[in-house]
This record gives sequence, C-alpha cells and structure tokens, in this order.
Amino acid sequence: MNLNFGVFTPEIILLLTACIVVFGEWAFKSVDGNNNKKNRNIGFVTLLGLTITLAILISFKVVSYGLPTYLGNLKESTFWGSFVLDDLSIYFKIIIVFSAIMTVLISFRYVNEKIIHVGEFYALLCLATIGGMFMSSAAEMITFYLGIELISITSYVLCAFNKDNQKSSESGLKYLVVGSLSSALLLYGFSLLFGLTGKLNFEDLALALEKFTTPLNTIYVIAIMMTLAGISYKIAAVPFHMWAPDVYEGAPTPVTAFLAITSKIAGFAAFIRFLEIFNLDVSSKLIILIAILSVVTMTIGNVLAIVQTNLKRLFAYSSIAHAGYLMIGFIPLLQGKVQEVSTILFYLTAYIFMNIGAFASIIYFSKYTGSTDIDSFSGVAKKAPFFAFVFSACLVSLAGLPPFGGFTGKFYLFVSAVNSGYTWLAFVGALNSVISLYFYVRIIKVMYFKDNKEDLVLGLPNAASLTAAIISLVGILILFLVPSPFIQMAIEATTSL
Repeated sequence: MNLNFGVFTPEIILLLTACIVVFGEWAFKSVDGNNNKKNRNIGFVTLLGLTITLAILISFKVVSYGLPTYLGNLKESTFWGSFVLDDLSIYFKIIIVFSAIMTVLISFRYVNEKIIHVGEFYALLCLATIGGMFMSSAAEMITFYLGIELISITSYVLCAFNKDNQKSSESGLKYLVVGSLSSALLLYGFSLLFGLTGKLNFEDLALALEKFTTPLNTIYVIAIMMTLAGISYKIAAVPFHMWAPDVYEGAPTPVTAFLAITSKIAGFAAFIRFLEIFNLDVSSKLIILIAILSVVTMTIGNVLAIVQTNLKRLFAYSSIAHAGYLMIGFIPLLQGKVQEVSTILFYLTAYIFMNIGAFASIIYFSKYTGSTDIDSFSGVAKKAPFFAFVFSACLVSLAGLPPFGGFTGKFYLFVSAVNSGYTWLAFVGALNSVISLYFYVRIIKVMYFKDNKEDLVLGLPNAASLTAAIISLVGILILFLVPSPFIQMAIEATTSL
C-alpha cells in the first residue's frame, strides 16, 4: 500500500487551522487591545480553515490532489489500508465539516461574551471535527479507536470549558467518567476480535470471522456486544444514553449543539463502518437486536422529553429519540441492501439544519432571558418574530411534519423499514413522531401564546447567527421541496459499501 498523503489533505488543513487559532490569544490581538476584535478574528480564521477543508472535500469529486480524478466510484486507501477515502467517507466528512461551520457561526457572540480562552475553544472544536473525520475513514480497529478518542477527549474539555460554572464542570466530569467506561468496552471488544482472528483491518476481519459464525462462538458474541455498546454510547442509544441530559444541560450551548449534531453524525459513520464486517448469517441475528434498540431508544427519548422543563435537557432526549429513528436504517444494511443506507445519510443532512436553526434560536433568546428554561421563552415571538419562526419551523421539522425536510427524512426511513419487511417498526416510528409533537408544540405555544412576566427587550442578532438561522430555514425547505438531488447524492455515497 502506498503512503498517499493526499488522502489526508482535509485533515491536515484543519489541523493547521487548530494550530493557528490556538495561538490566537496573542497573534490576533488588535492594535487597540480590543478583545472583541481579537475574538472575532480568531472565529473568522476558524471559519476560513473549515471552509477550505469543505471546499477540498467537495473538490475530491472533480480534481485529484494526489487522488484519482473522480468520474465514477472513488476508493483510495493509505497507511496499509488503515485509512480509506471513498464515496461514503467523503459524504460523511462533508456533512461533519459543514455542521462544524454552522456550529462556529452560532458560537460567535456566545464565545465572545462567555468564553475566556477563545483560541483554545476553537482549536478543540477543530480537533474534535478531525476525530469525526477519522471515524468516517477508519478501515481498521486502531484508527477507528483513535478517531473516537480524539473526538471524545476534546469534547470532555469543551463541555467543562466554563470553569466558573458548576454545571459545566459537572458536565465535563460526567462525560469523562461515562466516556471512559464506553472506551473501555469498545477497546476490550476490539481486543477480543483481534485475539480471535489476529486481524485489525475490517476487510480481513470480516473474512477471518467467517469460521466463528456457524455455530456462533461465545467469545465472538461477547466481542460484538461490547463493541456495539461502546459505539452506541457515541450516538446516545438506550441504554447508553444516561450521560446525555446532564452533559447537554451543563455544557456551553454551542458545545451542546456540536454534541447533538457533529458528534452524532460521526457516531453513525462509525456504526456503519463496523456493521460492514458481518456476513448475512450474523447480520440476520443482529437485526432483531437493532430493531428492539431502535424502538426502546425512540420511545424512551420521546416519553422522557415530555416532562422536561429545560430546553437543553429536552433536546438531549430529542437527540436520543432521533438516534432511535436513524437506527431503523441499519436494518436494510444488515440485510445487504446497502443502497438503503442513503436514508440515514439524507436524514442526517436534514438533522443538521433542524438542530442548527433550533440552537441558533436558543442561544439568541437565552442571551436576553438569562435562562434556557422553556417558560423563560414566554412571549418571545412578539419581540423577535423571525427567530421564533425559524425555531418553530425547526421544531415542526424535528417532529416530522411537512413542509420541512424532517418529514421527507422520516418518510424515507419508514419506507426503508417497510421495504425490509419491518412494517411494525415503521408504525412504531410514526407513533413516536406523534408523541414528540406534544413537547415540540409546547415550546411553540409558550413562544407565541404565553406572556412573559418580565418586559423583555431583545437586541439585534449578530450577522453570524442570523446567517445560520437563514441557512437552516432554507435548508429544511429545500430538502422537502426538492429532495431528489440530495437523495441521489446519498445513494451514490453508498456505492462504496
């Protein structure tokens, strides 16, 4: 295998961006010592680095950068097959980097006002994004584990970044403790698989595991269960979801958005990569487990969200529920219908717009209400109608109603379940969407029909947050009105599976 460093170009650019902004505390200091300008400059450099990274990923489709020119299917690996760049990994990297760009956009004002070491914050965000990109391209167990650890460790620090806030410190500590346990489970599962086969590469592993499938080897079953448990933690699937509500509530709000979107996308990329190693005999046995986990995850997430009074905790349970919906897409993958994985990719794309729009609104409103409690948002629609409308549209989309992209995404997921012979699972998913309407509509009701006891005065939103809100609104509308091009891109991305 050749050492093709061109494959790493996006990661190298993003690593250089992290190195530049980490020194931004002094390098971007303005002549008049204005911290606002310094923080803004650091944010702009981060955005520039992420945008260049995104442009390079898109350019892999048309020009080489040391890679074969893309006219058909692309698959290039390096470092002895441990790191692969194919259509699936490129798609995942594009949406991971795009979600990171949107997270930075909604972070500008918040970071400027509440974060002391701005350069470190943005550098950690870039490094976490690199971790997600590595998870998308991992073709063997060590690279896979390093990617998960990179995004995990940086996320622990980001959660605890508001050192003066007790909830933030508690959030980081809880995430660290539970994350360490999940890493141990994952690593032990991998060690058992390596012990059985002597292989690290996923393709070699898939071939070597054939002899342990009929009958199923006990150690093999334990290894699968432990590895799946470790990965399930990253997507906050039940019963590995306990960390999410406390961590989401305590973390700085832009970090909560990053965990809810970018980290979850990376988790699903990792899940798909791992599920590829199983043959149809083992996959058929895993399907019922995945179906049960999907039902339990979406149901517990939605039911527990009903009683929440804090928006960040509510979105934690919403994130858990959406992990359940997305797990429906694993069933056709395990049946060998790899093209149906496009439903996961499409829904994750819509998921970015829905959540970024919601978190942009939460950050804007909470600046003036001083809280993320649902009741503190009473009557804000009268003061800031545009952000209230964007927030409402994103909530309706998360519930899976037209005319927004969330409806299209859920429709394709449920259709894939029906086509796979799991009509009952599609019915449970639709029923859970109805349940979710209650707590999503409750937020809208509070914003539009409940008067605030205090006379709130809302200032003008900053340009970055406004841009993110507009992009989110346009995104969920386009994904409903003209979904075909995006579905087609998602289908093309699955050709490398």
